[in-house]
Amino acid sequence: MDTLICKDNLPSSSTSTTTTSDRTLDSSNGSESFEGPEKLLEIWFEPSPNCIIKDNSSTNIGLRSIERGVWDDMLNIVKCKIINMIENDHVDAYLLSESSMFVYQHKIILKTCGTTTLLAAIPRLLKIASEHCQFHKVWRAFYSRKSFMFPERQSHPHNNWKDEVAYLEQLFDNGSAYTVGRVNGDHWFLYLTSPPNDITSEDDSSQLRHRAASDVNMENQCDLDDQTVEVLMTELSPKMMKKFYCKNMDNDSGTEGGARVDRETGLKNLYPSAKLDSFLFKPCGYSANGLLEDSYFTIHVTPELSCSYASFETNIPLVHGTISEIIHQLIAIFEPGKFIVTVFKTQGCNVDKKHLVNSLSNVTGYVRKDRILYDFDGYDLVFGHFEKRNK
Repeated sequence: MDTLICKDNLPSSSTSTTTTSDRTLDSSNGSESFEGPEKLLEIWFEPSPNCIIKDNSSTNIGLRSIERGVWDDMLNIVKCKIINMIENDHVDAYLLSESSMFVYQHKIILKTCGTTTLLAAIPRLLKIASEHCQFHKVWRAFYSRKSFMFPERQSHPHNNWKDEVAYLEQLFDNGSAYTVGRVNGDHWFLYLTSPPNDITSEDDSSQLRHRAASDVNMENQCDLDDQTVEVLMTELSPKMMKKFYCKNMDNDSGTEGGARVDRETGLKNLYPSAKLDSFLFKPCGYSANGLLEDSYFTIHVTPELSCSYASFETNIPLVHGTISEIIHQLIAIFEPGKFIVTVFKTQGCNVDKKHLVNSLSNVTGYVRKDRILYDFDGYDLVFGHFEKRNK
């Protein structure tokens, strides 16, 4: 059964008017530790931007046509706000008070940390897509997160994975939920849906869109070549984390402080030709979005000793050696005691599965605790968990 977007089948959601998180653009919360691990939501309304019909002016009617105020209102429910934005011909990249949002014409990626209520915003998001873009069905949806450091501080439905899955099951059809890794150690949760079996629709515009969508190979999705890499790091080096604190509260925060961190840490060298938008919070904490053609990368750092955490995520296409190179660059910058790597990609595309597995075999100075390969509906997942040697 297709996931139809209509008012009657959406759980109710809060319409909170709060526009800032508990930390109010500040990663330090007094003596209280901050929850760095993010909740990551990705919703595809079409397999490709080419599947979106055009209006009478030959303009694509996609998510990028939605006005900023509409996104602001949706993010109020999540309990975060937009602090900066960059764009190119393919994607809008929003830097948030609690991580990032990427808006393509046909899909949206929303990543939030702390005690944000990400899932509560899905009903509003689906309504926005339906009313503004005539996206009346969801093609695929993905939700994932690392195990929380402080799960007791989360609000429903984020208190536990079972409640999150139950909430998602109210919204989407053809969903499956997984726990990847050791439940008595660092692990990773994933919920994903399969594409709808029926690509027809009642209204003519949807028929045109979904007829175009049928030209995409939905069985193996090779034409999509969708790839996402995450590196999630904990127990970071206190010495290295000093670089993610403001040196001067008056002029070393915001975008100027972010640019200073980029230079001093070497983060700007991960993808030197990318368009970079970075931000340093008061008194500490760092976020950055980067755009490279039709791809993005994003980095978020919680440097406090009691809850140190850093994440890196990208959908920039993989090439041989890229994963190992990126991992070693990140390790040199953050010196984590532990880290998780996930590589999530469509099957049959230009990245060899065996190469991915081998690339997560050995990392200098670290012991591999887990290496797991999953075969999902149209996607492969490679998961690796590493701990510092002689820790």
